[in-house]
Amino acid sequence: MMAISYFVLALLLSTATLTQAYFYVPNFMSTLPFQGGSAYATRGDSIYIFGGENATSSHTNKLYQLQQTSTSFTWREVPQTNPPPGALYGQAMVSNTGKTMLLLGGMSDQTANQEIPLQLYSYNFDTTEWHAAPTNNNLNATASIPYNRQLFSATYDNGTTLYIYGGSLNNTAIFPDFYKVDVGTSNFVFTELPNPGIPRYGHTASLLSDGKLVIIGGVGMTPQGSGLASMEQLYIFDTKSNQWTVQATQAGSGGVFPSTRSSHNAIVTSDDKIIVFGGDNGASQRDRMYLNAIAILDTKTWTWEVPQPDGIPPSRRSYAVAGILDNDQHLTVAFGAALNTYYNDINVYSLADSKWLQSFDDNEDGSGSGVSAGLIAGVTIAAVVLVAIILFLLWRFQSYIRWLFTRIHHDIWKPRTGEPVWAETTRIVSQIFLLFLFICFLVFVIRQAVNSPNVTQRIEDAAAEVDVPDVRFCFDGYPTYGAGDARNPGVVCQTDTGYSCSHYIQPLNMSIFTPTFASNLGAVGCFLFRGDKDFKMTSTSGQNNGSRLLFSIFGDQTATFARVHVSVYPKEMDPNVKVYNINDDVPVIMSDFDVLSWQNNERNDIQATNIYDIEPFTYNAMSYNLIDHRYLQDVGWNYVGFSPITNSTPEIESNFRSEAPNPNYTMSHADMGFIAIYPDKYAEFTDREVKMYTLLNALGFVGGIFGLLIAVQTWLFGFRPRSPWGVVHRWSVGDMKRSLLRGLQSNFKTTDSTVPLVHPLHPRFSMQNMADLGYESEGQRISRVEERMQILELLFKAYYVDDEIFRSLDNATKNMPNSPGGAGAAAGPLFPSEKGAAGPATGGHTDMTRSNTGGFSHMFNHRQSVNSVNSDTNSQQNLNDHRHWLQTNNDNIEKKNILVLDSSFNPPTKAHVALVHTTLDHFPPNTFTGCLFLFTCNNVDKPLSGASPPQRLAMMTLIADHMASFVPTAVGTTASGRFIDKAKALEETLDTNNDKKHEFYFIVGHDTMVRLLDPKYYQGVPVEKALAPFFQHSRLICVDRPGFGDMESFWEQVKQDHPWLLQEEENKKVERIELKNNQAQNISSTLARSMVFKHQWDQLNTVVDPKISDYIRQHKLYL
Repeated sequence: MMAISYFVLALLLSTATLTQAYFYVPNFMSTLPFQGGSAYATRGDSIYIFGGENATSSHTNKLYQLQQTSTSFTWREVPQTNPPPGALYGQAMVSNTGKTMLLLGGMSDQTANQEIPLQLYSYNFDTTEWHAAPTNNNLNATASIPYNRQLFSATYDNGTTLYIYGGSLNNTAIFPDFYKVDVGTSNFVFTELPNPGIPRYGHTASLLSDGKLVIIGGVGMTPQGSGLASMEQLYIFDTKSNQWTVQATQAGSGGVFPSTRSSHNAIVTSDDKIIVFGGDNGASQRDRMYLNAIAILDTKTWTWEVPQPDGIPPSRRSYAVAGILDNDQHLTVAFGAALNTYYNDINVYSLADSKWLQSFDDNEDGSGSGVSAGLIAGVTIAAVVLVAIILFLLWRFQSYIRWLFTRIHHDIWKPRTGEPVWAETTRIVSQIFLLFLFICFLVFVIRQAVNSPNVTQRIEDAAAEVDVPDVRFCFDGYPTYGAGDARNPGVVCQTDTGYSCSHYIQPLNMSIFTPTFASNLGAVGCFLFRGDKDFKMTSTSGQNNGSRLLFSIFGDQTATFARVHVSVYPKEMDPNVKVYNINDDVPVIMSDFDVLSWQNNERNDIQATNIYDIEPFTYNAMSYNLIDHRYLQDVGWNYVGFSPITNSTPEIESNFRSEAPNPNYTMSHADMGFIAIYPDKYAEFTDREVKMYTLLNALGFVGGIFGLLIAVQTWLFGFRPRSPWGVVHRWSVGDMKRSLLRGLQSNFKTTDSTVPLVHPLHPRFSMQNMADLGYESEGQRISRVEERMQILELLFKAYYVDDEIFRSLDNATKNMPNSPGGAGAAAGPLFPSEKGAAGPATGGHTDMTRSNTGGFSHMFNHRQSVNSVNSDTNSQQNLNDHRHWLQTNNDNIEKKNILVLDSSFNPPTKAHVALVHTTLDHFPPNTFTGCLFLFTCNNVDKPLSGASPPQRLAMMTLIADHMASFVPTAVGTTASGRFIDKAKALEETLDTNNDKKHEFYFIVGHDTMVRLLDPKYYQGVPVEKALAPFFQHSRLICVDRPGFGDMESFWEQVKQDHPWLLQEEENKKVERIELKNNQAQNISSTLARSMVFKHQWDQLNTVVDPKISDYIRQHKLYL
């Protein structure tokens, strides 16, 4: 439990420092100067900063105000009247009235290495005027006034006294003296005090509330040499007793003392703690090292603490500006220098939380490293509750969990019949080991994709024209003259075709922003060439702008030391447009942060890409390529490797060559130099960043390894067939699962047999007492085997076997000629190469041979009956009685319509009767002369099972007697499987005896119509031509059952493909009717047999005629 709590706490702590960084103030990066060594003093919530040095000037004299607000900082340049000369490493203090600021010492261009009195200047905040002390102009210092100095300490007692200690004139002249200055008068009276006898510079002096002055750090001179002052022993001056003492300090909880240092900052808090920041080791520039650590001295116990603050600390530096501006809440550190690097950042240290802040909101959020006891208790309680809930759920659903484990056990432990335990155990162990290897490889591949490096691909497409870049010309050291003077700096542009492009050149306002160049040759003025979006360079001659930009640079030819700095930018990435507020038709997509970063680099003169220097009197050439660089965004989708998300960033590549200055250049040129800028290639370049490894690439590796491991498993332990059902089928629930089971039940019916591979072939294989088996006839057993084999074939075809080779064999058999002469080549489903016989129960057929048909051949092929139709004389119905059957009151009619219902009648049901009644009701009265129930003995799809042919004929006779009151009805049998043979046999039998023409109306279902019109059964013969003989004396009545199949779309297709089939009434080949009897729609012979098998006798009477039901029970059918 505690482990969980500690884990959650550790997670909270790990995220607590992620938001810390440098203190961010918008636009400060581009407005704050880079400088160090300034004199500064605190006034309320502001720090006033004067002088210092930067990259281009060793002595500056600007006055700035950095003010802290409740949420951020403000920055401004303070106006000055009669400012003093620039000073470096001086000191400043603000009077207790806050009206004046006193500037002391420091080195300037005029005072460097000069033994003159300490330079004093007073600034009045109300009048913004500076006043110099009268003693500043004395050529020599006197005993009452100390020498001017740098790197000294000046500590104000917030009254009328200022204490000055140490400092240096240069690297060798170091002062040990100690003075107090009465600043309450304008004369600045100096009084020399006892000094500790150690010359020192680069130190700090902090005045405590008890009047003790604490000297920390710096470089001291002793008889043994110079060195950094110890942090373990501090010199302390008591301003009340005017005595020096040495105070020993002790290490704090960390057991370490802070590093010795010089040129650091020291700030006193209200509770007399001294906070020390930064500094260096006081060595020469070659060996100098810098610090950015915080050290805190508790002057009550004289104990040092060296905290390890959260957040990102400031860069290491010396000569920084520091102060507490908000009542001991935050320490502000700004500016400073480290060797040749100058800083313009602001850093804020929270004294209460010991962390460096990015904003004041970070401190208010209280996201420090400390975690309250309430949070610990809350996390612990939450962990306890979570564990209790988990235990309750395990207890509540224990039965389901046991079932789940049992299910998993059954899915894993699957030994084959006869296989020993050790073989299955070895297989599972091997499978787990191979799975472990696969997971290791999978983790490796995913980690490789996640940690994939990015590579850049260069795509180059030839182009007739290319865009021109923006070009900035900055004149460094060229003097300016009055308007119209030819010596003023300027640039003229034209192309190689003579087209003037100077109107695209505009001067830049240096009062908005001035680039800084470390050479500091003089004043800087810049011009920007920026063409519109239609101005392009073309590789071919003709009516175009040309192929090269030619710039002539003008200026004072006497300024041979000056330089022109040339920079090139893509139009969309030119920061000058945003900085100088240039509005045109080409948008700039640089972010404000990028622009600020560019300004920061410009002010530090550290731009190194696409910037070149042009010397006076030189010829120069620059080539360029504009590139569309598509950087990958840091989004998860890019790990996939398909359609990556990128940022399109225009970039430029350039090459520059400059010739040596020509001493005779001015003899033939009025300008100062020349540069030609042209495209390196006339092409569109695209740098596309892609990942070296992606998840999509890894799929190939994973698939290969997976297949290899499966092959190893199969080679070791043999092949085990997989289920045709996938995860979707196996884990479906609810209606989805029920629909799958209903589909299996309806398409693979098992009325008379058990399920293959699940149930034994016969009950005796699963019974111990064979005497319990009931009597079963041989026919019933054969029927069960046939139905079982049929189900097995259908299942294998649907889920396991591709039947393409079987269909190919069937097609090959169909296309094989029946005789050398090619007889039967046109045989089809309705037209075999040999005839079949059809007739009454007493009639049979001779020479029945199998037809060469394909597709649903079981509907049409001839097949010998299993049982002879003549085997039961009591069940025979002789069609020779057709004379009496078809006799009517109007026997002289020219044509007699015979309604034929062809079915298996196993057994006859009320659905058969309903089909006849529906047909009779659809047509006008007396349309049909008679009705014939026709039983086809040969049906491959439904092999004879259940009732024998004589028994079926007997049951057919019973329903024929019932139908006799509606229409003369007879029964008959045929061995012909095709409609053409049935119709022809009936026509020959009836017309020979009556000498009348007969029209036969066959009742068929929707599925029969679909197969009847399928062209594949006619071997290239058109369907209309193949069916023409049948429709000479026959018609079809298609009875549709609502809800069974998409019938309407089928008939719409029939109207398009076979319009001849649905003609006007007199030529109509097919009549559509709908079975209106709702009860009969769901009745089938299969349902009746199922009810008999289940002894549902009462329900059976709703499906078949009661006489049929009695006959079934009497003869014990379907049991």
